[in-house]
Amino acid sequence: MGRLTNGDQRLPKPPSWAVWALTHFCPEGLEDELQGDLLEMYAYWLKTVGLSKARWRYAMAVLRLIRPFTWSRTSPNNDESHPIRLQPAMFHNFFKIAFRHLIHSKGYSALTIVGLALGLAVSLLSILYVTDELSYDRYHQKADRIYRINSDISFSRKGLKTATSPTPMGQTLKRDFPEVEQATRLGKYGSHLVKSDRTTIRENRVLYADSTVFDVFTLPMLAGNLKNALTEPQSVVITAHTAQKYFGTADALNRVLVFDDNDSRRVTGIIKDLPAQSHIQADFLLPLHETKDAKANKWGNHIFTTYVLLRPGTAPELVNAKFERILQTYVDPALRRYFNTSLAETRKAGNYFNYSLMPLTDIHLYSDRDGELSPNNSSEYVYLFLLIALFILLIAVFNFINLTTARSAKRAREVGVRKVAGSTRAELVVQFLSESLLTTFFALVIGLGLVYFLLPTFNTLAAKNLSFSQLINVSSILYLLAGSGTVGVLAGLYPALYLASFKPITALKGKLWVMPSHQSLRNYLVVFQFSLSVLLIIGTLLINQQMQYIQTKKLGFNKEQVVVINTAQSTQQEVTTFKQDVLRSPAIKTGTVSGFLPITSNRWSDMWYPENETDQKQSVGMQEWQVDPDYIATLGMQLLKGRNFTAGRVADNQAVIINESAARRFGYQNPIGKTIHKTGGEQLTIIGVVKDFHYESLRSTIEPVGLVMDASLLGGHIESYLSNVSFRLHTADVTSALDAIEKTWKQVAPNRPFAYSFLSDDFEAMYRSEQRTEQLFMDFAAISILIACLGLFGLSAFAAEQRQKEIGVRKVLGASIPGIVALLSKDFLKPVLIAIVIASPIAWWATHTWLQDFAYKVDITWWVFALAGIVSIGIALLTVSFQSIKAALMNPVKSLRSE
Repeated sequence: MGRLTNGDQRLPKPPSWAVWALTHFCPEGLEDELQGDLLEMYAYWLKTVGLSKARWRYAMAVLRLIRPFTWSRTSPNNDESHPIRLQPAMFHNFFKIAFRHLIHSKGYSALTIVGLALGLAVSLLSILYVTDELSYDRYHQKADRIYRINSDISFSRKGLKTATSPTPMGQTLKRDFPEVEQATRLGKYGSHLVKSDRTTIRENRVLYADSTVFDVFTLPMLAGNLKNALTEPQSVVITAHTAQKYFGTADALNRVLVFDDNDSRRVTGIIKDLPAQSHIQADFLLPLHETKDAKANKWGNHIFTTYVLLRPGTAPELVNAKFERILQTYVDPALRRYFNTSLAETRKAGNYFNYSLMPLTDIHLYSDRDGELSPNNSSEYVYLFLLIALFILLIAVFNFINLTTARSAKRAREVGVRKVAGSTRAELVVQFLSESLLTTFFALVIGLGLVYFLLPTFNTLAAKNLSFSQLINVSSILYLLAGSGTVGVLAGLYPALYLASFKPITALKGKLWVMPSHQSLRNYLVVFQFSLSVLLIIGTLLINQQMQYIQTKKLGFNKEQVVVINTAQSTQQEVTTFKQDVLRSPAIKTGTVSGFLPITSNRWSDMWYPENETDQKQSVGMQEWQVDPDYIATLGMQLLKGRNFTAGRVADNQAVIINESAARRFGYQNPIGKTIHKTGGEQLTIIGVVKDFHYESLRSTIEPVGLVMDASLLGGHIESYLSNVSFRLHTADVTSALDAIEKTWKQVAPNRPFAYSFLSDDFEAMYRSEQRTEQLFMDFAAISILIACLGLFGLSAFAAEQRQKEIGVRKVLGASIPGIVALLSKDFLKPVLIAIVIASPIAWWATHTWLQDFAYKVDITWWVFALAGIVSIGIALLTVSFQSIKAALMNPVKSLRSE
């Protein structure tokens, strides 16, 4: 330092940071010379181009001098004190050596690359899956300002969480709260038979919507006018795909579609198809204001899904705080009018009404309420999936570390020779990292190939439509290279530092492999690997046990051999004829027409009171299902008390058959003959009690249900909600039975679609999420064990190789083959046993937490953990026994001769 004082002291100084940089990075011995030359140039520039340009040129000159080969050494006493000589040619040499090393050690290279490739493939699949899940509903331009109104209601101290809200809620918020810019509602009314002059199809993706739906959501209109598309009478807005399907052209504006035979509607708008990443799925939008429920506009009707668009900058908490005003102003009068009670009395009875906003982008992963427009996913499953994929990648990385450090002795002499020849530790680290990066690159290429071939199967398993092209674009490739580079550095850094730390003399003697600290590290990593594998095995076993419990649990009805035709409402009055005609077939045992079946459906409860009671505290929330007299027999339910409905008996219009839960909730020991009633209206006489049956997922408890016989089934007009015709088959020849049903259908309802399902399949569909989780756990457990075993196989081979001479001596002294196999195997069984001990309590906690979501579940038993431990030990023994037996069978003369 101090060279700035050379020459003219009155000259303005060059940039101080540039002076510091030059001094810090300048190689020792050159700083005086370089500093002096630059100062002379600086003085010249001051005179010729001025101060600012002179400072600029000085700084640029310094920057040009700062290159890797000019880095200074910070430890002058280091025996490797000369700079790192990293040049492009050197990197080329490193990668060439790395490639030769991979070729030379084919077996270990294959183990490492295959393990990493499996880990990377699982990670890439999980990234595709999680990215898709996190992208839901974010395509709307105003997604950050759109919120759904959720309702939390309790009557008779029984809570209900629903995605719907009172019919006037949206417009009331817009009118009363300046924070709300716009509101819109969506409603779903089951399936509809849609007919054009080209085709007739039963459609489920039909939604009713307010005309403001286009102000809130991004639904690009391809043809038509946003302003009046849903305000014109008898209008319908369809998607581009739907226009093509029904009219064979996208130019379908003003064409006519007929809904349910008698509802003709003109196409007033064609919108883009909704993306798959949307919780709103629809091909048809119908005007919601034409529905009876919208016209009723009651605060007690929680039927429609309401969304609000907040003004920019509005915090949702501000609107949430104002819902109390809505309750006092609108809900309280409604309670007084319809339930003869007040909001205060409702709260005093332990009940409540709560409304809140939920961000649109949270609905898919964080909402599981009644009345959802489409099935959502669980954020817990998504993040669990990502976590397990990360663990599998870690297992693969640890494999790399283990195998590389285990084989360090093989490279000790190479390191010693390089150090004697002048290589620094930094250069050796870079060399070994180059090998790691090259290995990871090969693994990435193989991993991408695995993703390409596995993606169709993965899509089926995860119910997705992910595309491999999502990984093949510029940004994705850059991310992949950066990610694989990070994995390569993480996997190779420790082995590189370890190998480069060898002292030349020790390295040349080849005694490094006995270092106990590194042996311990390898054992820790094996423990970690097998802990994760055991965790996944236990998780798989317990999920499988719960699924078996669901499959075999007595449900209170018989779901087998029941065929459901859920398109009945399209035939209206012909339903009864269809049922009677089908029953003439010898293949059919019995049949029923009903509104609901014991599977998940959009149902709601009404408040019912015991005989002579009007106290809200005594009210019971009970579902009301419309059935016919053959319902109980067809579904195999058990009538415990009383009698069934009698066909043609008019008095049964005012009768009800309740389940055991309803009897308990009403407080009736002998309910036959008792009457129950709604507030200010309908009275029903209890004529029978059926055994409790599960009509929802086993996650939910059984709630009160009342079976009533609809008046239309006595010979009148069949209501649209009686949409299911179910038949119990009398024969094992299912094909003949289905042919008979379809033949009759075509006779009764010609030119109309015929669709059926089995009740057992519909029941299992309720557990599709659990089935996917079970399959994913099983696959991940298999992959994690495979990767861990690859590492164990490599380590056991290395151990056998290292102890070759010891084995020879032991055999000469009389050791048996089983004794030698046991000697070599026991070292690898210890970390596996420790892994079982570590993983068991974690697995118990995780599975116990998962099972809490089920009202009906299995007990966690000890044998699951024992079985997982036995499986893990068995797999580990099989893995290491091959190398152990191979070593034990080796001729001792051969191994001793090599000494």
